[in-house]
Amino acid sequence: MIISRPALFDKLSTLPVAMSMAGWREILLRDIERLLNDATRSGTLSLEHYSFCAGSVINYGLPSLSKQIPISENVSALARHIHRILVTFEPRLDPVRITVKPVFETRQTLALAILFDISGVLAISQGAQVINLRIALDYSCGAIQVL
Repeated sequence: MIISRPALFDKLSTLPVAMSMAGWREILLRDIERLLNDATRSGTLSLEHYSFCAGSVINYGLPSLSKQIPISENVSALARHIHRILVTFEPRLDPVRITVKPVFETRQTLALAILFDISGVLAISQGAQVINLRIALDYSCGAIQVL
């Protein structure tokens, strides 16, 4: 397992050199939310002959969901895609231990959202920590929020 260092953004900010596990978790959740809210640019490009683009910044983020209505019929495929994005673009999580599972609740308070539970192991110099979070994908506008 690769040990992660602070991201460039965090190195340039005024954060203390020795961050607590809670600080690492907060930064990771912020970055996951940003990653999943960023729209990938590859959806409108023909990249089938350029396999190296799959892990490049041109594919950073989720594709537009506007052409995938109704999304609720293909939730498992969406979970697999979110998993692939996290494995590719979030190096602080152990790629072997990342799981993304859709949540089906009958008493859900978010009417136009699909919920996903994400689990993984954060590998940093202070040790490893299991990270569990729930995200809500609002399919009316495509926004993702970490709950």
